[in-house]
Amino acid sequence: MARLPVISYEDANKDIQKTYDVIESKFGMVPNIFKGMANSPIVLDAYLKLDELIAGGSFEPVEQEIVRMVVSQNNKCEYCVAAHTGGLLSKGLENEEILKIRKGKSEDPKRSVLIDFTLKVLETKGFVSDSDIDTFKKAGFTDAHAAEISVMIAQKTLSNYFNHINNTDLDLPPAPEI
Repeated sequence: MARLPVISYEDANKDIQKTYDVIESKFGMVPNIFKGMANSPIVLDAYLKLDELIAGGSFEPVEQEIVRMVVSQNNKCEYCVAAHTGGLLSKGLENEEILKIRKGKSEDPKRSVLIDFTLKVLETKGFVSDSDIDTFKKAGFTDAHAAEISVMIAQKTLSNYFNHINNTDLDLPPAPEI
């Protein structure tokens, strides 16, 4: 059960209601994570602004979802793993591939390098080697990708940790066990 109040549309102020309208138009609903984040408009706004910036960045949408999944799995965030399972399914990935990604693997060579680099950034807290960056770039990624991965990790860490603090109630289909 959530530890923070779930801010309903009716209980939200006008600014949050406008934000909820945008979220609902994108997702068809206002997920519980956002209703919890609405306890602090700063948190909700930060997450959504980072999401908007990432969407306009260098990574392809499926690559964004892969990084989000890798970070969420690493941080053991049940809510975000469920959300990004749905995101990867909507991008055309099969359940088998999603499970491999959650285990830190992929049959696709470029995706495999992306997963490895993301995990290396997480494990080293960003202190990756020149060799790590070289391998990442040889797979077809750029300096912009290497820089932007830090923003993606920051956004997912924000949502993962928020969900841990809040114990956000899952209102999405749960991800399969691995």
